[in-house]
Amino acid sequence: MKKFLALAVTAITIMGVTACGSDTASTDTASTEAAGDTAESAEAAEPVAGGTFRTVEQAPYPSLDVHKDYYSWHTQFYGISETLFRIEDDLSISPWLAEGYETDGNTMTITLKDGVCFSNGELLTADMVKRNLERISEVNTKFAYIADWAIETPDDKTIVITTPDVYPTLINDLATAELGIVDLDNTTDFDNNPICTGPFKVEEFIPDGDVTVTKNENYWDGEVLLDGAIFYAMGDEESKLLAMQNGEIDGYVDISPASREVYEMEPDMYQVTTINTERRAIALVNKARLSDNLRKAIVLGLDRESLATYTNGIVAYSEGFFTPGTYYGGVQAPTYDPEGAKAAIEADGYTMNESTGFYEKDGKPLTITISTYAKRSLDTLAILMQEQYKALGIDAQIKLEDNPDSTYMSNLDFDIGFYAAITDKAGEPFTLLNQLKKGEYMDVCGFGNDETDALIDELRYETDEDRKAELADEIMTDIYESNCYISLGQYTKSTVIRTGAGGLGETSPLQFYAITKDSYAN
Repeated sequence: MKKFLALAVTAITIMGVTACGSDTASTDTASTEAAGDTAESAEAAEPVAGGTFRTVEQAPYPSLDVHKDYYSWHTQFYGISETLFRIEDDLSISPWLAEGYETDGNTMTITLKDGVCFSNGELLTADMVKRNLERISEVNTKFAYIADWAIETPDDKTIVITTPDVYPTLINDLATAELGIVDLDNTTDFDNNPICTGPFKVEEFIPDGDVTVTKNENYWDGEVLLDGAIFYAMGDEESKLLAMQNGEIDGYVDISPASREVYEMEPDMYQVTTINTERRAIALVNKARLSDNLRKAIVLGLDRESLATYTNGIVAYSEGFFTPGTYYGGVQAPTYDPEGAKAAIEADGYTMNESTGFYEKDGKPLTITISTYAKRSLDTLAILMQEQYKALGIDAQIKLEDNPDSTYMSNLDFDIGFYAAITDKAGEPFTLLNQLKKGEYMDVCGFGNDETDALIDELRYETDEDRKAELADEIMTDIYESNCYISLGQYTKSTVIRTGAGGLGETSPLQFYAITKDSYAN
């Protein structure tokens, strides 16, 4: 079976001091969590000022409006926009544009750093922060709840936010890329040239194409080493590999396993770093179409460690949706148990037909449909899952869709559906859990229920650490025992940078950090 799976995967592979800034540059700390033994990195060269970092934007977007959709993931990647707080490599939250904060019940008082200014030299004020938050609530439905906040600005450096209830994860919200700060008074074209606080500013933006940024001479946080950066719209891996080998680009994120092997053969020329991200491949198991026993069999009958192994580093095995060691990662998913899976199938009245190798009942084979789409190698994972289930005695068929959102995620026509989602966006579990509540977007399996929803709501506003851990354990137990959701694995992020260049967010498990003031070119 392993040989067959390997062949299946092979087949798919073929198919300084500034005008209003600080005199002292801050120092970023970074830690690298390697995915298995694949992380390698040549010793970085000494940074040299000047030059242009040339890299790739593999998912070009039509707009640079920081507050709309997910465009801020790109503007922050380009070093254009910044937030009040930032998410570190270990998912802790630290001040960025803010100096710090204090909380008292449902009120948070935030103090801005001295000398923070936009790329046009205009100082950032508390009133500007307030108006940014108000705009976000108006133009981005995911953050419409910000309209319920009472925001006061007693002086130019102080923002006081009062929420309707105690809101312990407010600091996490303020660190998400979508809450980047824009000069609303002087920006005349939000789609093509937002004026922000980052180390770079827009020089040229081609919608759905290349993006060129240039050094922000007014950067508030010290010297910016690079003169600028270019993000080429380059989709296919072969083009990126050739461009890297020809010296046309200095590095890029999300290299393929095949390209990684090429780069790792020349460690003196290329620095390769591979880490686990917080994006996971998820299998949705439809409660309306599959019985409790069959869902249990689907969970227990899947060898997720082998699944990760056969992807050749695209995903890494994860014990569940959240990392062990976090307060919300105390309970993990059931492990591989093929005998338990067979017992669950047989408890539903199925018997094995030795001639076909499939379970059947009333003369009909046990057949399930796996709905998936090609993006993020989910089609590869579907083939690997299919072969595991066939070996178990389940006739699994694959249905490939162009877009899950307009098909099985909306019409619920699936037995097992694949989806990719960030499960831990800012050091808290609510990004995922809120989506699993009754009636929410990822409640497509029939899991959402009043009891678990109430626990999730309580966890959102709980401040006592021990109680938070208890609630998280209870919620995750409910989710795993429902057998409606399977974490297939964590996506890895492999980055290659030419020796002599550096600083592409290679140690961040999140995908909206890249170019910084400390990045440098070959």
